[in-house]
Amino acid sequence: MAKTPADRNKVLNAFRPGAAIDLPAQFAGRKDEVETLVDALHMEGACPIIYGERGLGKTSLALQIERIALGDTELLDELGLSDRILPDTGRFTTFSFVCSDGINSKDELLQRLINTAVGYDVGADLRTTLDSRRVTTRIKLKVYEQEVQKSFSSKDSGKSFESLSVEEKFEVVARRVIERNNSRVLFIIDELDRLKESRGLASIIKNLSSQDVKFLLVGVGQNVSTLLHDHASLERTLIQVPVYLMGDQDSAAIIHKTEYLLLGSGLDLKFSDSAIKRIVDAAGGFPWFVHTIAQEALKIAYEGDVRIVADAQVNRAIGRLSSQRFGQQFYDTYQMAVGDSRQREIVLRLFAGWSGADVPTSELYPLSHELGVTNPAALTKQLMKHEYGRVLVRPPYAAARVFRFTNAMFKRYVNLRHSVYDGVATSVNAVWEEHWKKVRASSG
Repeated sequence: MAKTPADRNKVLNAFRPGAAIDLPAQFAGRKDEVETLVDALHMEGACPIIYGERGLGKTSLALQIERIALGDTELLDELGLSDRILPDTGRFTTFSFVCSDGINSKDELLQRLINTAVGYDVGADLRTTLDSRRVTTRIKLKVYEQEVQKSFSSKDSGKSFESLSVEEKFEVVARRVIERNNSRVLFIIDELDRLKESRGLASIIKNLSSQDVKFLLVGVGQNVSTLLHDHASLERTLIQVPVYLMGDQDSAAIIHKTEYLLLGSGLDLKFSDSAIKRIVDAAGGFPWFVHTIAQEALKIAYEGDVRIVADAQVNRAIGRLSSQRFGQQFYDTYQMAVGDSRQREIVLRLFAGWSGADVPTSELYPLSHELGVTNPAALTKQLMKHEYGRVLVRPPYAAARVFRFTNAMFKRYVNLRHSVYDGVATSVNAVWEEHWKKVRASSG
């Protein structure tokens, strides 16, 4: 096929492993989660919170809800949820903020929201707003804060705006946005898990949530308690939306949607059914791995003048996960964990071979002895230390001899990549296979 710079650019950007999905045409699956979240937009006082492991598309899901809150109907129409479209009078002005490690408390978070949160003027044409959200319609709450400072004293019995608490300032500024834009306001707070101390935040959200003000929280965590220390105060208003591993059909839909978009742009590039199944199986429910593997396989096919991506290209793409070029952070973490120890790599890969999230060492240590590991407990302790990547943790709610991976995506990466030491991956896979044969035989 004749190659052009424009076509190559389309191929390189067909999948999005490095960015959240903000366009409905590229967003796949999560119908139940979308339905629950949109219902929460309609419910007065409800505060939805999206949580789950890394790499499951929580931010992408929040971006779709933001578009819906602004009045975009594309995704709802596609999912057959047109009855949940917001009326013109029910749309929101939205402000999104991503927490960082430098935010220590709820007061700092509220002040950052006032200073830097970005929103969109719902008075502008919707299509223009959605297509030009990074260019023409950005506003900052700081602008409203400055306006409030100028007029607050005359309207509020001479009370100084500066004398207010951060919570009071935030409430006054939010009210100004509502009055000026004649719309409701949605505050989206992402990566809530990076907030060092969330105590007091739930109470503030409960106090500020109303018919006109709503919050959407997003964070990495196994449960709400890991994100909000005082979540009990939100019990009646908190809408919990856990995001789990993506099903095979939804994972495959990511690829099918991309094929359709490529065809619409003039590129007839497709994936064979077996290639899609191979990618979906390898991804293990993580959309990030679908995007990463499919992107590389598509690039390999394009460079080789192949129009249909097959198993050969997918296998090469998976093989490249061991390269420093792909998943740099995972690559570095793996190298730190393994270091110069073949036995530590065996233990690491044995942990990754367990099917559940919580790994009982009573099952794992006997297998490590079969593979010649003399002291697996000591190696496990090493894998909990920062100098070895801190890839394992002991869950606070679990028994002393139960561990889990700090990052479930890294666990999947371990299973996909080649081992550093020759034969380790093959030996570990063989001992697990034999173990499960015995389990099935004993239970049958």
